[in-house]
Amino acid sequence: MSALGINDISQDKMNITVEKDAEGLVISIAGVIDHQDPSVILDPFFDSVHKSCLSHQIASVQVHLQNLNFLNSSGIKCLAKWVLGLSQVPSEKRYKIIIHQNPTITWQKTSLVTLTFAAPGMVSVV
Repeated sequence: MSALGINDISQDKMNITVEKDAEGLVISIAGVIDHQDPSVILDPFFDSVHKSCLSHQIASVQVHLQNLNFLNSSGIKCLAKWVLGLSQVPSEKRYKIIIHQNPTITWQKTSLVTLTFAAPGMVSVV
């Protein structure tokens, strides 16, 4: 499937899907991301999400990570890069990122909240 020109990704032990709904984009990331360099996959993906959100004036992006059992530090860096890119956009063009976590997965509970400090008011973790 391709929502707004953003392709789903299914590789190794991970699966990323993108859908458009009435409020914006819904991204679901599941599985395990433990590649030595996940930026090869994740950076172009999040760059595509960012550009599509700006060009289509998307108001919000829901990111569902409840079924992402592991994301290594390099993958977390890719998320942070996306969030930091949003903070560089003029305020009238920004979109919100709502990250849905699984509080029973330790890395999510400890790592995802730090993303809210990178872009205050633009990112929330629920």
